[in-house]
Amino acid sequence: MMKFTIITVVFNGQKYLKETIESVISQTYKNIEYIIIDGGSSDGTIDIIKEYEIYLSYWQSESDKSMYDAINKGLSFSTGEFILILNSDDQLFHNTTIAKMAAYIQKEPNYLAYYGQIVKLKENKQIRKWGFQCSYNSLLFSQHCSFIPHPALFVNKIIAKNFTYNINYRYASDFDYILNLSKVFFIKYIPLPITLFREHPESITSSGKLNSERLEILKLNSLFKISFICRQFHFYKIWFYYKILQIIHA
Repeated sequence: MMKFTIITVVFNGQKYLKETIESVISQTYKNIEYIIIDGGSSDGTIDIIKEYEIYLSYWQSESDKSMYDAINKGLSFSTGEFILILNSDDQLFHNTTIAKMAAYIQKEPNYLAYYGQIVKLKENKQIRKWGFQCSYNSLLFSQHCSFIPHPALFVNKIIAKNFTYNINYRYASDFDYILNLSKVFFIKYIPLPITLFREHPESITSSGKLNSERLEILKLNSLFKISFICRQFHFYKIWFYYKILQIIHA
């Protein structure tokens, strides 16, 4: 039976952490290794972790350089065949999510990375975001990693042991990570909702903090060496297709 590792990194995340943990330990699929890496929280986070300690494969609490430094620590302890990073304010979408993901991988086992869908949770309203099969160029021209959402990305242990998150980026290292992966590997799209992604004012996505790093990453990937007209054409083409998908499935 294939083993999955789920890694949650957290810092002062007591508000939502219980829901995150419950969504993992309630999975019908039982071969799951759950790792929590805490950044030295000073609120009630540690008490919550200790409450669920018997369900955890490993946890630690110590200061770190960033959440991506914490993710790298989690990867170093992981032993599962496929690994998912689950944010401390998100949840697995359903208690059968990992079982369904395992079934998909068994049907199409020839890939080292897979991604599914996120379901955005905002003001108690759920909005499923439908995806499509993406390439490196699709991500580059889109200028975001929305099409391969990090909270729905499963990577094989082979990737996890050879690719780490760049801790020079504090907010957009996941975008850098996914772009770099897509240069080397085919990342297989699976039309399955994986993560309930919570939007709230305190989240990095809502804060706008990642924009300057995202632009730096795009520059390093030579996006701005491509003609403006070409960039604009592909940007609007890809986003139009994405928006049409959401309308079709609404």
